[in-house]
Amino acid sequence: MVFRNIFRLAQIQTLRHYSKKEPITKTSKNKDCPESFSRCGDNGTSKTLTGEVFPKDHKIFDAIGATEELLSYIGLAREYAHEYDQEYTDKLKRIQTTIIDISTAISRCRDKNGAKQIPSTYTKELEDWIHEYSKELPPPEQYIIPGGGVPSASLHVARSICRRTERVVIPFVQDGTLDKEALVYLNRLSDFLFTVSRIAAKRDQRTESIYIPKPDESVQAQ
Repeated sequence: MVFRNIFRLAQIQTLRHYSKKEPITKTSKNKDCPESFSRCGDNGTSKTLTGEVFPKDHKIFDAIGATEELLSYIGLAREYAHEYDQEYTDKLKRIQTTIIDISTAISRCRDKNGAKQIPSTYTKELEDWIHEYSKELPPPEQYIIPGGGVPSASLHVARSICRRTERVVIPFVQDGTLDKEALVYLNRLSDFLFTVSRIAAKRDQRTESIYIPKPDESVQAQ
């Protein structure tokens, strides 16, 4: 009986130990938000790289968020490409680094020292890739229905996200706070993603599905 009571006491002490709340590990280098999760956005605001604080639904965070979504989905497309032994994975990774540069430029777009410059060589690189791949492809039909295998379909999704990213960065280019080359790059990137989606379908030996409109109808270009 004594042994049983001692054993029960040990169990209770163990449960108390594991149920006790431990202090949050403070790992952040941010002095204002020292914990491993900051809580700084709990009031619905966030901070740019220039230190300015805006509501999270401010247009600047719409633009930053769009670039982050594009960055992430291209990462997913890159994983599909790797899984299916496609050869353009390095190009997608290169694109991701440029998108990070654009996202950083948006976050710094109100910097008093001027807009961060986006090198035109980035766009030239995309154009070279488009020319290279286009030699392997027949001319595109009026409207290609997204599909053609998982790698191809994922690139079509990335292209549509890229188009949305273009739309939300336009105001910053128009007011002169974001280098116009960022918009040019995104426009060319959507062309590249469309082209490489066709390459992916070809590599996977998939037939492209074509939308054929009625004789008296027209279709919005992709």
